[in-house]
Amino acid sequence: MAFEAGRGRTAIPVRSALAGTAIAVTAVIAAAVFGASLVGLVSTPRLYGQNWDEMTDLGFGSVTGQAAAQFFKAEPSITQLAAGDYGALTIGGQVVPAIGLDQQAGAGYLTLLAGRAPAVPGEVALGAQTLRALHLRLGQTVTVTPDHESTTTPDRPIAMRVVGEVVFPEFGRGSFAPTALGTGALVRASVLSEIDPYSSCDGPICYNFFLLRYRPGTDMPAQAARLTAALVATGCPINSCSTGPDQRPADIKNYASIRDTPLVLAAVLVVLALGTLAHLLVTGVRRRRRDLAVLKTLGLARPQVLGAVAWQATVFAAVALLIGLPAGILAGRWAWVFFADAAGVPAGADIPLTAILLAVPVTLALANLIAAWPA
Repeated sequence: MAFEAGRGRTAIPVRSALAGTAIAVTAVIAAAVFGASLVGLVSTPRLYGQNWDEMTDLGFGSVTGQAAAQFFKAEPSITQLAAGDYGALTIGGQVVPAIGLDQQAGAGYLTLLAGRAPAVPGEVALGAQTLRALHLRLGQTVTVTPDHESTTTPDRPIAMRVVGEVVFPEFGRGSFAPTALGTGALVRASVLSEIDPYSSCDGPICYNFFLLRYRPGTDMPAQAARLTAALVATGCPINSCSTGPDQRPADIKNYASIRDTPLVLAAVLVVLALGTLAHLLVTGVRRRRRDLAVLKTLGLARPQVLGAVAWQATVFAAVALLIGLPAGILAGRWAWVFFADAAGVPAGADIPLTAILLAVPVTLALANLIAAWPA
């Protein structure tokens, strides 16, 4: 009854129904894998490039590394920090938003897709989309011109070797274009550092922002408020100097607004798959009611009729699962890898194994529940 198509009045669309159900199962699992991966991306700062707790941003102001060390030393909850500068680089005729970063205490501030962080001023790391737009790859040497805002620091071309592919959170100030997930450049801070005649920084390196890591259990909102108040007390404008945790790029904010869409799509596909199965069972039992009547005349009891239709539903659903589960996992992983590569984020997919395994008994139970009425 499950796979015999029949002839004439007893014909039922077995092949098309099986194909449709298997495709629906594949689509459900693929949507679940993609949705779980998207939820993981927007919920995990490390995946979109933020490997620190909070950032102290001086905006267009700057301080020396020594002055910053003395300032942050007064906060015992701060265990590690990195210091950086905002800026831009002209590479291949294109202006690329950039940061300079010195990992002064601690390591692993960067989410790297390939290669490593710049170790000397003659090295640069780029976002995945920037690499594609400039037609560059790791190991190549490219001419880079730092775009300094002041007239005291000349813009001189520098030959730099591309050493890494980086995931960038949002680094930006004022109306200047910020870095984004796959867009941006990373160099050592000395490449972008400028002496600011309007601040207390007279070199050799002036920093615009600091990436902070706290002791476990630190009350981050309270810590941010204390640091901001301390900065204001030193004369820093309240709207220019602040400490906060959120450096989500615009893309991540957009993804967060649609994070549940793939899961909603999966729910819709479940309804369609169950509808296909229900149609097949109702059609099959109706068109074969004469065969079932003959069998009942020969002694088939009512529970055996119910069992025959239940086995039809179970076998049909099992075959659809056998095809759809592995195909859905592969399709979901491929879709996520393609999306992640285009967005410039880590390509590892989150496979909701518990939900996928739970789908097997749930699907079989629903198939038997659907089979009960036509039986």
